[in-house]
Amino acid sequence: MNLNKKVFIGFLMFIIIPLFVLGSAVYTVSQQLIEKKYGDLTEVTLQAISRNIYYMFKEANYFSDFWMVKESIQGIYRTIDEVKPNEETLSSYDLNTFDTLLRGSILTYSPVQSVAIYNNNGKSFNAGRGGGSALPWTALTQSTAFQHIQELNGSPLWIGPSEYKEFGTGRGEFYQARMVKDFWTMDNLGFMLLKFKFNELDQIFKSFNTNEESSKRYLLVNKSGLIFYDNKQNLEGANVLQLLPGKLDLQLNNNSFKANFQNEKSLVSLYHLNINQMGVQDWSVVSITSWKYVAGEIETIMKLVAGITFVCLFFALVYNLVFVRKIIQLILRMLSSMKKVERGDLTTRMEESGKDETSALARGFNSLVVRVEDLLEEVKRQQDRKNKAELMLLQAQIKPHFLFNTLESINVLAIQNQGKKVSQMVYRLGNLLRIGMENREEISLKQELEHLKSYLEIQEFRFEDQFQYDIQAPPELLDYCILKLTLQPLVENSLQHGFEPIDYMGMISVKVVDEGERIALYVKDNGIGINAEKLAKFHYKTELETPFHEILGVNEERRGLGVSNVADRIRIQYGTHYGMFICSQEGQGTTMKIVIPKNKGEGL
Repeated sequence: MNLNKKVFIGFLMFIIIPLFVLGSAVYTVSQQLIEKKYGDLTEVTLQAISRNIYYMFKEANYFSDFWMVKESIQGIYRTIDEVKPNEETLSSYDLNTFDTLLRGSILTYSPVQSVAIYNNNGKSFNAGRGGGSALPWTALTQSTAFQHIQELNGSPLWIGPSEYKEFGTGRGEFYQARMVKDFWTMDNLGFMLLKFKFNELDQIFKSFNTNEESSKRYLLVNKSGLIFYDNKQNLEGANVLQLLPGKLDLQLNNNSFKANFQNEKSLVSLYHLNINQMGVQDWSVVSITSWKYVAGEIETIMKLVAGITFVCLFFALVYNLVFVRKIIQLILRMLSSMKKVERGDLTTRMEESGKDETSALARGFNSLVVRVEDLLEEVKRQQDRKNKAELMLLQAQIKPHFLFNTLESINVLAIQNQGKKVSQMVYRLGNLLRIGMENREEISLKQELEHLKSYLEIQEFRFEDQFQYDIQAPPELLDYCILKLTLQPLVENSLQHGFEPIDYMGMISVKVVDEGERIALYVKDNGIGINAEKLAKFHYKTELETPFHEILGVNEERRGLGVSNVADRIRIQYGTHYGMFICSQEGQGTTMKIVIPKNKGEGL
């Protein structure tokens, strides 16, 4: 990762991100604080609303309790019980009497809209402020609320609008259903169903709203989420759990939380009425307030601060990109220039512009490169002189060594009086000397292979019927150049040290392979091989200061002289990326690989 990226990442990690995290944390904490404070305030409000609702139902219960035990009301039940089974209705006198009694008692309480009296046999009587019939006995007994009414055994059960389908759904219409007991014997006389219309609910919730257009909404719901009452009147009969899916849990304790309600961010507060003793079974009040109303000016201020922060961060980023980046770019250009110099390009120069310290730094770098270039030129000239001297010495070592081995072979043939073979060997030797005495250090691969072939034909006279050879070379590689006398010393080493002790036909294989930008030459024999200890002494050394023949030791110098000279010449001529590799196993033969660059010399 370059310096520019590191500085930019550091700017992000230590300035941008911390400020962003700090701002986010402050915003989140402020939101949570506002939510908690307003939630606490809303809970106090809902407690006051709960008390008012409690007193409303308490007053209604007190009124119905008072008249339920009066002799006039209980007399109605006894009169209904006296109706014979074959009689379907009461007499006109009784009807008028009961209507008068009810209107003068229970119906004097303004919230009561109607009253229905049922005996245990299903006979009923009802009276009310308006028209309409009472809930039929059959519908009452089949209602899911009837069993609950029986379980309460005289205590009231309040039923909200639409809570049970058998009862009415009018706005603000609540039903009180209860079992009526005989005042003296506590026997069950029947059932009473009162319909209430609590207009004061609007007054209760309105008193906690500063204006009718307030963004605050109050919902009165049962334990299943059914909305009995909505101060804005448009959600009655809906289910609050469907309006806040996955957010509201009516089983939890009183709490407040943020949620989207009808596509608007809001603060939702839940408060359980806890007035089951009044016959109100698990009802709750849900308060929903627009978050804009809750946060008010604080959120506006937070947004303004956030905007100012982002503007400051933007200018800081611009400063980083313009000024800091300029300095970093100078450092990166200098680093790039240094890498070019490291790769050997001493023509590299940095642009000198301006009059500040950066310009002085560029001038100093350029002066340093010029000085290094002068020193390297001097070292190069000295190294060239040293390399030429080493090449001349190595070449002088190869020629006497080769002539000694060849003349020794001719001498053997002369002793054996094989004149014709001596003549042929002298002819082949002349061809070898003609190539060896050329002034050029490099010859074509074709000439090198011809030189090798002449050498092998000479050696066939000496080692008659003891070895065979095979030379393979792609025609397209024959024009590339190679150091002369490269292959012949390797083949000579195989003949003299690999085949002399064997009692089977020896085989020498010479193969030239194209390896892309390089040429590989393999010399392989099936001789006695080299043991691991001696092979380790031929380990390829990459330092020119350690010539190959110096690592063999005195006892092995004569045996490896030709091989070591070839390895040293290739390293000196072509560099450490090229050279010779030896692979051998005792009793299995030896393979030597020469790697040279693929290039064509001038005049070849």
